[in-house]
Amino acid sequence: MENKDLLQSELTVVGSEITFEGILTVSNEMHLYGKIIGEIRCNPGSLLVLKTGSLVEGKIIGDQIIVDGFVKGHIEASGRIWITSAGKLVGSLKTTSLQIDPGAVFEAKVEM
Repeated sequence: MENKDLLQSELTVVGSEITFEGILTVSNEMHLYGKIIGEIRCNPGSLLVLKTGSLVEGKIIGDQIIVDGFVKGHIEASGRIWITSAGKLVGSLKTTSLQIDPGAVFEAKVEM
């Protein structure tokens, strides 16, 4: 018996025990708990959520990006970047909309 909800799911979850090196392309929505070394490319209309404990070393390009983990590198969003109180960014970013919550670690060059 097929589970149609599972087959049609638009959410991808990368677990905390996963380390990925290279270029990752994301469609729809992804929640990252693990570690990515390289580049994350999100398709138009996508949402990337970097959860507490996650680490990205490299470049992120997307629409909507929520940083609740740690990014060391460059983030570029055509939509909004939100760095939560638990989030950390060391590097640079380019966006049209930026939200930084109190308590976030933010050491970055900004282009808006």
